[in-house]
Amino acid sequence: MPKRKEIILARVFFSDSPESKVRPAIVLSDDTYHSTGFILVSAITTASDGYCAPISEKDANCQLDKNSGARFDGIIKLHEKQAIRSIGRVSAGFHNGLVEKIVGTIAK
Repeated sequence: MPKRKEIILARVFFSDSPESKVRPAIVLSDDTYHSTGFILVSAITTASDGYCAPISEKDANCQLDKNSGARFDGIIKLHEKQAIRSIGRVSAGFHNGLVEKIVGTIAK
């Protein structure tokens, strides 16, 4: 089971389509939550808008596409079987900042 702050490749299904796509995502949830068989993640995308936190080279210990960002306007719940493999980690500072942005978006 992936750990909090890990960057994973996961099979993500779209809300408006039965299609799925393998994409990178940052694990937000902890081991207690993972004991349910599910993982909470933030999708990583290159389609940046005002609701993406840019990921710099110093924020992650793996190679991501240029201009990648973590979405903070939608947390995705995945079954553990949708997690394919870990490809790296984000820094504690980036993870904490991402969580703050998620909370700030919800609290507005």
